[in-house]
Amino acid sequence: MAFNIGVNVVETDGTEAPTVTGAAVSVGAFNVLTQRGVPDTPVRVTSFVQFVDRFGSYFAGGLGAYLVKGFFDNGGQTAYVNRVVDPTIAASDAVASRTLPDTGGTSPTLRVEAGFRGQADPGTWGRGLFVRTALSSSASSRLRESAPATVTGAATAATVNMSAPPTLSVKVDGAATATVVTFLGTDFANPAAATRQEIRDAINRQTHLMVASVSGSALVLTSTGERAAVSGGWSGLQVTADATALGFTAMSNPVQGTPVALTAGGTRLARPDGFEAGDALTVTDATTTVRVRLLSVDPASGAVTWAPDLPNPAAFTDLRAVTVANAEFDLTVAQGTGDADHAVETFPALSMEPGAANYAPTVLNNPLSGSRFVRLVDLGTPSPGTDRPAPTGGFLALQGGADGTPTATHFSGDPAARTGFFAFDPFDVQLVCCERTDTAIAQAGLAYCAGRGDAVYVGAVPEGFVAAGQAVAYGQALQTKKAYGALYGPWIVVPDPIGTGTSPQITLPPVGHVLGVYARIEATRGIWKAPAGDEANLLGVLDVETRLSDADHTELVVDGGVNGIRPVPRSGIVVDASRTLSSDPRWRYVNVRLLFNFVESSLRTALRWARQEPNREALWSAVKFGTVTPFLMGLHRLGAFGTGTPEQTFTVTVDATNNPPDQVQQGLLQVRVLFYPSRPAETIVITVGQQAGGATTTEA
Repeated sequence: MAFNIGVNVVETDGTEAPTVTGAAVSVGAFNVLTQRGVPDTPVRVTSFVQFVDRFGSYFAGGLGAYLVKGFFDNGGQTAYVNRVVDPTIAASDAVASRTLPDTGGTSPTLRVEAGFRGQADPGTWGRGLFVRTALSSSASSRLRESAPATVTGAATAATVNMSAPPTLSVKVDGAATATVVTFLGTDFANPAAATRQEIRDAINRQTHLMVASVSGSALVLTSTGERAAVSGGWSGLQVTADATALGFTAMSNPVQGTPVALTAGGTRLARPDGFEAGDALTVTDATTTVRVRLLSVDPASGAVTWAPDLPNPAAFTDLRAVTVANAEFDLTVAQGTGDADHAVETFPALSMEPGAANYAPTVLNNPLSGSRFVRLVDLGTPSPGTDRPAPTGGFLALQGGADGTPTATHFSGDPAARTGFFAFDPFDVQLVCCERTDTAIAQAGLAYCAGRGDAVYVGAVPEGFVAAGQAVAYGQALQTKKAYGALYGPWIVVPDPIGTGTSPQITLPPVGHVLGVYARIEATRGIWKAPAGDEANLLGVLDVETRLSDADHTELVVDGGVNGIRPVPRSGIVVDASRTLSSDPRWRYVNVRLLFNFVESSLRTALRWARQEPNREALWSAVKFGTVTPFLMGLHRLGAFGTGTPEQTFTVTVDATNNPPDQVQQGLLQVRVLFYPSRPAETIVITVGQQAGGATTTEA
């Protein structure tokens, strides 16, 4: 590197190892039934409003909306929602749709399906969609002139007496009012003997809509076409009052310009703006109509080419009456009711030509800016212009659509197809739940989280199992030595916005509310605090399905590994235990599992910088003292670990003892992190007894 004379400053990264940024810990994953939504395509939402926008609101066929609402009401911040559907229903039956005929009324041209930005959105929800189409044209033009309108006056003398000059009144290009030229004495050197050239110049000084010239012994007026260009019409001139001294008499009809030829290769448009190659065009004079496809357009000259050529150009007897317009249509989508007041989307100026920029399926099926309610399928009518959907007049309802009955297999999912739980594979989620409580689904959820190694499954016992005494056995069937999940019960009672009666209620699994509590406790106390106790009250809950005594709760927790949801005086309805489904005491508590997931995920990301670095003492020291130890020290100061000094609560080993030469030779770097996690005070024992008291005496 060359340096300048004087002071030079060189920036370097230095030798300090990158620090650890804590991984996300409370992102929820909801594997649920929803009113709508693209199946097996998780969507990130940060509020219940966003959820409703993508997945619809409450509906009788599923609990997804209730669970997600409970999550956000209780402190959840971010969730990924995956809609589960019954894939055994044929797509043609599952998705509501409407087929529209073409303008010829002979063939179907367009199918409108319930969808979201190009993807099918199955279900009966689509029956609440309505569509309306109307023919439109965003660009229309007359033919351009080959010669402008011209009026030649009668021959005049070499000089004209303009002492009392006539008024020249001319309607230009079909204007409603005439352009009036008033001559002044100052226009002429000698008003009594004004020359034709002086008269010409006087006219041209007063208007730019027409140009005066001299041809032989006559004055000539020619339209400039400016007004015609604006209106898309023809240039035209009509003298509306006699000016015989100038050679002009009043005309009954205007003189118009001469249009260009009407052929595929020689036509020019007066107003080419708005036309694009690929447009379907209608060429009509109100009597004869021909449809062609625009191949090219020159914005400057207005020259266009189209195909096919007109079969009989002579059929257009008056070329001035010919209008060329692009054949488009407008599509409006309404929801709930088929009227304009309930319109949710409008797409104007659509084309059915696949090569056009405004090709309807391309516009509405765009993955970023397309329709949020429908998608389009072109059924393919070959004739350009004819394949526009015929005007519907009013709104037409989409028909069909089915929700089906998803089974446990559909919730569990297929890892190869990334369905069910496996749809969350690409996403950074830590808390996984499902609205169903089938044993097979719970086992699949636990296995999925164990396979990820960075997530916890939050499940619930089936409805009625606590009251029936079956919850303990249900929990025992799911216990394993090192389970990545926890179980809760009984079900909770919440208001039902779509229920009937004066105070409608619904009973549902508490998993959505519990996930929100996890997120709230993590935000206020830290991931190491057990998400249970008086702080873990469930907001928005009216009651529990079954009330537990202390003895019932103890049996539920100790024997079944099921954390009870209980009303507690002055605290509300709370999560009253924090056990996982692990039979190994070391992994008994939820906060321990969450803390280890957090540390593992954080270190996995933080140590990426060490890849491909020289595997020797300098790297080991940087990993231990520059990255891992400072991270663990921060957790120790926050109270994440048990009592004791840092040396007593965590150990980091990355040296020759766990990186012998043969391991280094294989490209392995071993980092061993051990720590003693904080555990909750689950059971509090208060000993109350008597002690000796009262006065004593002694003898002297």
